[in-house]
Amino acid sequence: MTQQTPAINSTPAPLWRILAAMAYDSILVIAIWMVVTFIILSFFGVENARTLDGEAVVLDPIYKNITFTAMIVSAWAFYGWFWTHSGQTLGMQAWRIRVVSKQGQPVTVAQSVVRFGTAMVSWLLLGIGYWMMLFNSEKETLHDKISNTKLVSVPLMEKK
Repeated sequence: MTQQTPAINSTPAPLWRILAAMAYDSILVIAIWMVVTFIILSFFGVENARTLDGEAVVLDPIYKNITFTAMIVSAWAFYGWFWTHSGQTLGMQAWRIRVVSKQGQPVTVAQSVVRFGTAMVSWLLLGIGYWMMLFNSEKETLHDKISNTKLVSVPLMEKK
């Protein structure tokens, strides 16, 4: 039995499926962040995480900045690798969504960097970049527009 690659079409993915895929992927990204933080803490030593009054945790500023940067880079590495190799993260596979360039080609590394960065900004601004897809004719998010990509629905594979 040969496995077929789902056909790429131009039907925009609906917002509810995009958000569902994001929820699925966020669980995976949080797990990656836990591993990254463990590695950094192991490298710098537990003594850099100290407690204040037994309640609040106060971290060394260098440790905090390195951890934050590593978390951003590891999240981009997760999304960037999947987007540039198959066009689908695990959440996108589950919800039958694929990211492609507007010409229907695979996403480039540069597009993945732009897409990831603008998607973070969109999310931090209360999701405004996502909600705009409900109000434009191409059904594009802000990061789709800026990165020259689009999210399309992947049809179910037909059994033979």
